[in-house]
Amino acid sequence: MSEILGVAVCDECSARIRVPPKYKNLVGKSIRCPRCHNRFRLTLELPTNSDTVAVETEHAEQKTRNQRIKRRRTKTEIRDEHVEEARRGFRALHSRLRTIADAPRASEEQIRIWCVDVLKTALGYSDESLDTECRVMGGRVDIAIKEGDLVKLVIECKNIRSKLRRSVREQAGVYAATLSAPWAVVTNGDIWKLYRVTPQPGRSPQMDLVFDVALLDEDGISEVDPEILYLLSSRALTSGDTEDEFHRVKFTSMRGVYKALFSSRVTNALRLQLVEQYKATADENVNLQADEATNALHALLTPLEFGS
Repeated sequence: MSEILGVAVCDECSARIRVPPKYKNLVGKSIRCPRCHNRFRLTLELPTNSDTVAVETEHAEQKTRNQRIKRRRTKTEIRDEHVEEARRGFRALHSRLRTIADAPRASEEQIRIWCVDVLKTALGYSDESLDTECRVMGGRVDIAIKEGDLVKLVIECKNIRSKLRRSVREQAGVYAATLSAPWAVVTNGDIWKLYRVTPQPGRSPQMDLVFDVALLDEDGISEVDPEILYLLSSRALTSGDTEDEFHRVKFTSMRGVYKALFSSRVTNALRLQLVEQYKATADENVNLQADEATNALHALLTPLEFGS
């Protein structure tokens, strides 16, 4: 067999040592037994059937280990699997949500129960991580998502016909800040809004909208919706995907982009580009000042201005 040259037997402990080809140069020399550590002269015997089976078994096990390493999933593949789980879960429960919406009388409790089922079916939560009896400030959080004793996210559920007005968002934010939870959701089953909650001493917490999704619009559960709703999943909150999305939304906001446009780096680049552009088309050198480039940019974006 090609995997070993033969078998050596220790004179002291009779251990059978399979000798691979890479140790060919040690044949006839004194070596130390790997079992009893005594030295003996390495001579080869033909392998028995048991030796052959043992080598083949080790080879098969190593091949399996190598295949497992090769099949190790990437972060993107893992994320895609969880998105697909969210897609299946939300679509499976969508008709039930439609039934609630079409009923002449629908209660807030129906939505809360539906949301609990969504969290378990589509978003990967266990019963132990969902607390529907969490008390705070004399009230009860509809759903608190916990990791151990820590509250990670609070969900405020309202009737399917609720407009989810500002007071609902503020209530969820105060509950979240009081419980030191960084995330809050307000939902009527149809509309889902996720907020990043930042406490502000002596003031109401800051609420930054991360996403706003509708499940009962014309396209129902679209291809994009589960990718967004995945951010509510246990995996997304734990892996940091939700946090990453919050920062992406934050730094690409209209206010952030507007501020970047009027930074000295951008306005100076604009000034140089305008000078070069005019030189190329009119063959004239114009001495354009930085404030002139800034004013030109302001004139272009006047309809979008909303302050610094």
